[in-house]
Amino acid sequence: MVPYGHVWRTGANEATIFTVTDDVLINGQKLPAGNYSLHTIPGKDEWTIIFNGVADQWGSFSYDEKKDVLRVKAKPQWVNDNQEWLEYSFPAVTANSAQVLIRWEKVAVPFTVEIPNVDALMRAKIDKVVAANPTDWQIPLQVANQYANNDQWDEALKWIDQSIKVKETFRNLSAKAGILFAAGRKDEAFAVADKAIARGKADNVDTSRFEKRLADMKAGKM
Repeated sequence: MVPYGHVWRTGANEATIFTVTDDVLINGQKLPAGNYSLHTIPGKDEWTIIFNGVADQWGSFSYDEKKDVLRVKAKPQWVNDNQEWLEYSFPAVTANSAQVLIRWEKVAVPFTVEIPNVDALMRAKIDKVVAANPTDWQIPLQVANQYANNDQWDEALKWIDQSIKVKETFRNLSAKAGILFAAGRKDEAFAVADKAIARGKADNVDTSRFEKRLADMKAGKM
């Protein structure tokens, strides 16, 4: 590690490249989408995290401050356990943010990456993929499952219906039954489940596991 107050490549050999595909906030400050070389200026009580516009460079030897796109401050944390090798990790991740932790020896330096409009970005990307693949029923099924995993039942049902509209299959019908059941709409769930089984048998799909699950659902075991 370089002395305090000097630019450090925060890696070995080629500079560490930091890539974001969308505009993000770094510790609350905007960083446009792009590729950057990551450098730091270590200090005992404060570090400077640097995102430089020249991504492809050897360490910090040719670093030019004029090419900096963003600088943010970060507070180092001094820890007891020793980290022998420099490590970048993501100890805290949410739907729209992640904490990046730089660890080496007994110092840990965190900074936060946030996508403030993640829902709008996700919807735009999904709409683009679906529009480019209008006959693919599996894409909206996958989107529906993702929304269901987050207990967003209305969105899940909207997307599962889109999948079924493209092509009615055992998979999307059984998925819809599961979503309806989880949303508390049991009678509708059972009706769609029966339809899924009929569709599966017509398509020579093994529906035995789903039929067992449906029996448990109707018996109140789920």
